[in-house]
Amino acid sequence: MTQTETYDLQNQRMAASSGNGKIFGRFDPIHIALAVISVIFLILSIVFIILFATKHDTSTGFLATGFSDSKSGDVSSELKGLLNKKYTVNSFALDVQNKAVSAVFSLRDDVSTKDVQSVLSGSKLVTQLETTYGDKATAVCRQQPAASIISTSLAPATSAPTNAPPVTGKYCNNNAITRDIVIVVDMNDLPKNDHTEKMNSLAAIRDSLTKGITFPDAKVFLKAVVAGDVIDVSTKWISDSATLTADFNKLLAINNFNNQSSLIIADVFTKSFTTLKTGRQFVPGALFIVTDKQPSSDSKVAVNPRDSGIYIGFTGVRKSYIDQYSTWSDSIVTAESWTDLGKQDPFGTLVCSFYKLPAAPKAEAFFNYPLGELDAADTPKCQVLDIIIAFDISESLSRIILPKYVAFAKRLVAQYKYKANDFTRVGVLTFNDQVTEKLTLVNGNNLDAVNAAIDSVQYVGGLTDVTKALKTAQQLFQTESDASRSKVLIVLSDAVPTVDTYTDEIQAGKQLSAMGVATFFIGYNHYSDDVKKELGQVTNPNYVFGDMSDASFNGVTTQILTTYPCPKPKCVTAYYAIEISEATDDDVVDNLKDILLISSQAKTLQTGTESYQLITYNDIGNTQINPKGDASFDAFQKYVQALIDNPNQVAALRRGYTRLDKAIDDVTAELKNQATKNSRFSGNIIFMGQANDAVLNPNVPEAQKIVLLQASAASLKAQTAGLIFVVDDSRNTADFGDDLWTSVTTKNRIVQKADDVVAALKGTDYFQTWKALSCSLPARTTCYDTPLDVAVIIDLQKKDDYVFLNYITSLLSQFSSQDDTHISMLAYGARKTSVLSSLSAHSSAEVQNFAVVYTDWSNGTYFMTTTTEAPTTTQKPKNIFTNDLYQVDQGMMNGYVYKNVQKKKSSFANFLLGKYPPHSFDFPPIRMDLSASSERREP
Repeated sequence: MTQTETYDLQNQRMAASSGNGKIFGRFDPIHIALAVISVIFLILSIVFIILFATKHDTSTGFLATGFSDSKSGDVSSELKGLLNKKYTVNSFALDVQNKAVSAVFSLRDDVSTKDVQSVLSGSKLVTQLETTYGDKATAVCRQQPAASIISTSLAPATSAPTNAPPVTGKYCNNNAITRDIVIVVDMNDLPKNDHTEKMNSLAAIRDSLTKGITFPDAKVFLKAVVAGDVIDVSTKWISDSATLTADFNKLLAINNFNNQSSLIIADVFTKSFTTLKTGRQFVPGALFIVTDKQPSSDSKVAVNPRDSGIYIGFTGVRKSYIDQYSTWSDSIVTAESWTDLGKQDPFGTLVCSFYKLPAAPKAEAFFNYPLGELDAADTPKCQVLDIIIAFDISESLSRIILPKYVAFAKRLVAQYKYKANDFTRVGVLTFNDQVTEKLTLVNGNNLDAVNAAIDSVQYVGGLTDVTKALKTAQQLFQTESDASRSKVLIVLSDAVPTVDTYTDEIQAGKQLSAMGVATFFIGYNHYSDDVKKELGQVTNPNYVFGDMSDASFNGVTTQILTTYPCPKPKCVTAYYAIEISEATDDDVVDNLKDILLISSQAKTLQTGTESYQLITYNDIGNTQINPKGDASFDAFQKYVQALIDNPNQVAALRRGYTRLDKAIDDVTAELKNQATKNSRFSGNIIFMGQANDAVLNPNVPEAQKIVLLQASAASLKAQTAGLIFVVDDSRNTADFGDDLWTSVTTKNRIVQKADDVVAALKGTDYFQTWKALSCSLPARTTCYDTPLDVAVIIDLQKKDDYVFLNYITSLLSQFSSQDDTHISMLAYGARKTSVLSSLSAHSSAEVQNFAVVYTDWSNGTYFMTTTTEAPTTTQKPKNIFTNDLYQVDQGMMNGYVYKNVQKKKSSFANFLLGKYPPHSFDFPPIRMDLSASSERREP
């Protein structure tokens, strides 16, 4: 393939993927390559910007890329100067490598990408400059689908699963598991097999599976191995229990099976992978195979879905047979008979083997919110919705009916919250035999603009082409919306086609449904039974309303809220840590009273998503966090007041000297626990106590006490973004030793105990930063159930570069390298380009094996024991940069997001390890998602 053909193909592939919600989805391959080249620069800079955003929730982050022949200092000065003319620049970082410019920056207040692009287009030093909104570069948390009950205590599995307990509700302790799951059942019999027993077992498995799956979070597709072929049983992805039962019954009715002694696993993989590619964007996939046969001895597997991040599980009869699939699987469940397998409910184990419960917290050291309190449906007003309203203006209606539709639409949109592009946006279409866009989603981000567009709708007449309206809406969702937003289409029409047909409408409706659009039809009087029947195939029958009555209005609103629940989590917590020891006896009650006053002031600054916790600490193992269960303001105040009123209860909490470092460790563990349960968790803390060295660990010198305190405080800072405050109750240094609170937090956040502590705290930034804490803060951990592919491409000039080993280990600790996050590492430079870790690594242990592979790679033994070419490497091509490049073409990043990425051979490691060595920035580490989620569609 010529250089021009390669470049054209890249452009075609990227054009096909534009607008699909992926990071850099609209960039050309040049900019994608630039982004990969500067990945570490972006990591450090985006971390900086996100940390700043924790203090300024009205800041907006951006990424800009382009080309320049100038020095980085000159480019930085020019771009920053352009921005400063119009905006308040909070933070700015820029780098130029091989003429490739990468800049990340944050601007105060809500600023649109379009405006920033316009400002930066005035650059005289940078060409082909592209600007994208910073959240697109870091936020990959997908919108939770309907009926989702988010697990607040589950983590990805790292070990072999155990058998599932009997199903008492939904699988996984009623926690929703969001997956696209292909299930392949081997219907062929072994010779001498009891077919009736097998069918009875599969029927029992069907019943358990139907009860256990959480729809529509999970979607299922059934296949069967019949005779010599793998066939589809399902005709579409299953999203409800009734369809799963019906499809499973079709599977059980198959009677053209034959006797086989083995399973051709290559055929199962190839045909299943094709189906998995049709699944939902940004949703991880799983493949489960049910069989009672060993793999065919001549089955050569050319396509293994696991290599692309698909989770694979096998279940069936006879352990000696099923264990032979271990090479290709992540988990295996077996039984010695079909009857035993049916009783065992294997899918209860397979579906939940993605996750395991974390280690049990220390007794009485943690509280737990009820799930309903974390994610409770509230009102439709907080929805992040993209709504397109399509008005029928054809002869099907009249000049009398259309104003009624206008009034209905205005009443509907008035329910929702609008704030730039943060919340609901509304687009407006009109249609007869043609379609006109009256308002784009991008511009429909305030209620005045939406109402004006609706008011502009007028009756025209003409024929009715509903299909064209549906297809136009689909195109607009693709180009104007993204995967982070829920999508709703409201069609105000009698929906009777005069140009198209119901068959056309049904096909268009399926395409909308496939991309996650909830399509509603609203008639002006009523729909006949025949029309209802047809529209019930175009969309969910529950989305069809015959008139504009109050019942229909409430029905539409309720269905939208049911389909896209509106969470209002308790995700902001104020912690008040009070020392109760012999040294602080006289001040405990006064400190508790101060806590009541401080929390009362804090209550006025939050929005109802906050909670309050009292931490009592002293000696080792006596840190307690209360109240448990209900952490509301009222419950908190009641608990603190009870301590004030009951000296005996205070005495029961008292211990001798204080181990502040250990208490801080306990607090950090609690905050980590909360962050694990809720990715939107944020909090701050006030300590009220002493930090004299004489009342800490008595067995070590002061220098070591400082080291212990600093180490503990560093972890706590990472969980609070440094929001640690102190009401200092330390004793005089002459008698009790130095005051070490400055080892825990900064001087400007330490106040001395006084008669009016609230006034003293107002002299710090405590109340300002508390007010800024919200559910919109960047997550400090990976999102729940987020599919994430991370590419790490390292240029190594030395065969024994252990700086790399230490650095990459530190880098990996920022990610949840488990079943939903796949990290592919590739090394090149000193030796042949090779894969150190692939996307098929589904656990932290597998990912960490890169260190062993690296050692083999660096000393040359890797090439003596490995005969297969590295899957991510092709020949050295000619390309758009220089001839001295390697092209990473397949395998890396699943061949989807970063397909055909070109990589410079020499300078990357120098930049990575030289300019930004490990720990070169003094700010707390946070966990973050840096790549778009993997999707299973061919680019």
